Amino acid sequence: MNAYAGIINELETQHREPVASRTGNCVSMKHCRVLLIEDDPMDASIIQRSFQKQDKANISVDHVSNMGSAIDQLQANSYDVALVDINLPDARGAESFEQLRALDSCLPIIVLTGQDDDELAIHAIQCGAQDYVAKGHFTTASLIRVIRFAIERQRMVLGYLAEADNDPLTGLSNRRNLQRRYSRFLADTQTMGQALFVALIDLDRFKEINDTYGHCVGDVVLQRSARVLVETASDSSSIVRFGGEEFSVMMVGDSLAEAREQIQTILKRLEEMTMQIGDYEIRVTASAGLVQAGSTENWEDVFSRCDEMLYRAKASGRNRVEAMSELART
Repeated sequence: MNAYAGIINELETQHREPVASRTGNCVSMKHCRVLLIEDDPMDASIIQRSFQKQDKANISVDHVSNMGSAIDQLQANSYDVALVDINLPDARGAESFEQLRALDSCLPIIVLTGQDDDELAIHAIQCGAQDYVAKGHFTTASLIRVIRFAIERQRMVLGYLAEADNDPLTGLSNRRNLQRRYSRFLADTQTMGQALFVALIDLDRFKEINDTYGHCVGDVVLQRSARVLVETASDSSSIVRFGGEEFSVMMVGDSLAEAREQIQTILKRLEEMTMQIGDYEIRVTASAGLVQAGSTENWEDVFSRCDEMLYRAKASGRNRVEAMSELART
């Protein structure tokens, strides 16, 4: 067996954590937990009896009559799907979806309405619902089918979103939603009275690894380097594969010195690690550019400054961190 066989095998058998899904059993309807949000006792009773008189699926239903109680239930329990009346005493129309999705963006939502209205159905789906059921116009079989399809549809949507947002090689997030992540972190710093620090970490002389050992080996190096970043950075940090052999790290902290120490620890871990890949023993180092983000600074400017600091680190001999505080920017 040649040296590449083991390397290719490692790449092909890399563990991928599947997208978290609440719907593994529910899609096959072995058991499904439903939150029914309906203020009309008669309509709620009809739906509950519909589930009770069938034997194809094990469905448990918790019934509440308003959005406030629904939120309490969602905070205390996990559900596979929500059936929601479009007009509740404390939430009407799109407001119902907004409150539910703000609390649990992964929960499949099916709208219940007394109006057999296509326009309302379209509006509900545009607001985030997976499907639409008109009261008095469904059978038990059709209601169960709608629930199954809504859950599966939401599962697929979440899977596609996760796939689009994740780098398939390393499993890290990719650049697709970097601006959104940055905005969220910046808002968090203002709430907590702390500062946001952003670093770009680039593997030194990575092209030489690809040229010497081949891209299969290079891919394994990237995977193991990504693992070091995840294991070493703080739990609250956001790590993204920025592109090629470059990674970004966003951290909330109290001082540039503290952030610098965290990045230096990552670089030290990389430097000390020997990667046994097939018949090869490979060692890598990395350089980093670190900046403190201004409270109103946009992400393009922040990453431009990071890139400037990274260039300085490379020019100063590599395997080091160059940092710039928010006050130092011009």
